[in-house]
Amino acid sequence: MDRGRGRRDPVRQGRHLPGAAARRSGRRPLRQYEARSGLPSLHDHLLLSEKGQRLDGKWGSIHALVLHENTVAASALYNEFVAAAVCEALGLATEPRTVTPGRRPVMEIAGVPYELIRWTSRRSDQIAACLTELEHEYVTAVDDGEPRFLPVVSERVRAKLNQIAALRTRPPKQSARPLAQLRAWWKASAILTSGVAVDIITSLLEHTRSRSRSRRDPGPGRRRGRHSAGGRRRRRDRVRDERRRALPPPAPAR
Repeated sequence: MDRGRGRRDPVRQGRHLPGAAARRSGRRPLRQYEARSGLPSLHDHLLLSEKGQRLDGKWGSIHALVLHENTVAASALYNEFVAAAVCEALGLATEPRTVTPGRRPVMEIAGVPYELIRWTSRRSDQIAACLTELEHEYVTAVDDGEPRFLPVVSERVRAKLNQIAALRTRPPKQSARPLAQLRAWWKASAILTSGVAVDIITSLLEHTRSRSRSRRDPGPGRRRGRHSAGGRRRRRDRVRDERRRALPPPAPAR
């Protein structure tokens, strides 16, 4: 870490020598298919080593603070790469969906009904309800008859309250079940409780492919298939732009 200039080298060689950025690091992924609630939530846990290979081929220690500061950016970038790989393999497309007005939309698989997305978001509803209660307790808290806090919840306070709400509503872990059993239960639960038509649920992949084809179709006279050079270039540019937005800019030298 270069404290004098306010900049930080991600990888150090030995004990004190700063180095270049790591090109490879030790990692061990763990894939899970469901959330604690039992509903579908494909995600990966990644155990990262604090050792990284420098651009010159030597290995050094990675600043743990750098990893911590870029956790959200790395997660967003990873999700973008996963979505791009899924769309490439299955012939799908993504489309923006506004979750919170005034905030950046999230990318969803085109053609997946909103009711089905809401069916998998029961955990979010529980957290949101608990967060509302915590915010009310925050703005109404008094000490010796005087308000303890400001009457307006700042974004920083809201983020901390959201973490508390997530912990309070966190269900216990369930025993592991085979993926085939999970898929059968998800299908039955979605048919009974999501409100989406049965034919759409039973043929969801074909439904989303049809929606994706309609989004990609440029009209007669022009071909923009997912295997065309133009399609690959647009996907590559989209991933590159997403990476630029997700990763924070380097700290300026002072």
